[in-house]
Amino acid sequence: MRRERGATPGETLERLRAVALLRSTPPAPLDTRLVEEVLHGEDIRRPLGLTRAYPREAVVRALRLQARTSASMGGAKELTTGIHLRATDADVSIGEGPEVRGTALALLLVISGRRVALPDLTGPGVPTLTSS
Repeated sequence: MRRERGATPGETLERLRAVALLRSTPPAPLDTRLVEEVLHGEDIRRPLGLTRAYPREAVVRALRLQARTSASMGGAKELTTGIHLRATDADVSIGEGPEVRGTALALLLVISGRRVALPDLTGPGVPTLTSS
């Protein structure tokens, strides 16, 4: 912020306006934005008791990305190795091993470290997720 801020509030506003319409993106898959939107949205909503119906395809794309991205890049590839994720509300089946069933949102939340959705999951693979 210090680097981009102008000498005056007016200058800062001018700088913001100059870049407001840029469409460049960070060097990462576009689906990372879906992960960010859903996970951080839920981080805020759940403690406040708020819910949101996300577009199913957005949650599915985020889940698939998290499951194949290594933990060093913020994903859950290592965590999900050896288990089979199956969404109960979408046509999603990822991995092999003991099955973990739940909504795509619940699966996404749990493999992303949000244990708040653990009660929404069932199956013999759930203990594998909780032992990590």
